[in-house]
Amino acid sequence: MPQIVSDIVDAYVFRRLNARVQFLLLQRQPDSIMGSTWQGFHTRVDEGETAITAAQRAVREFVGLSTTAIYSADYINQFYDESRDAVVLAPVLALNVSARHQISVADDFSDFGWVTCDEAVTMLPFSGQRWAVRHIDEIMSIGEDEQELYRLQTPVTTAPIPAPEEPATV
Repeated sequence: MPQIVSDIVDAYVFRRLNARVQFLLLQRQPDSIMGSTWQGFHTRVDEGETAITAAQRAVREFVGLSTTAIYSADYINQFYDESRDAVVLAPVLALNVSARHQISVADDFSDFGWVTCDEAVTMLPFSGQRWAVRHIDEIMSIGEDEQELYRLQTPVTTAPIPAPEEPATV
């Protein structure tokens, strides 16, 4: 019987350039699994990580970028992984980056491209990926107040919380 697991995160990196949303897609090396296909950022969530920190790590490792804001894409990607006989549920996140940073692509990928939503839809192989970029494009185009509803708090290193002070007595 297949298990249900949630140990990966799907992240779509975007920027705003000339008031338009552009997505950063990566092309897999030709000799890899699903070689030469285009994708967003997909990574395992390591022990002790959150989906958010795993997505941030993937963006740093795959292209050397830091994120400026993270949003829920309001979507869970689901697929069957036959190698594990598991149904995988992957939260989908949208990660904003600065419009003009230099990209350094990891060895797992042969190319990258900044593309519009319509271009991404023609390049991505799976319907869940195409749905995700359409939805993220819609969220990021509706206005700042509305998109703030989707903004996630980035995890911070937690320091010990000091004990509450005793109220002063008079």
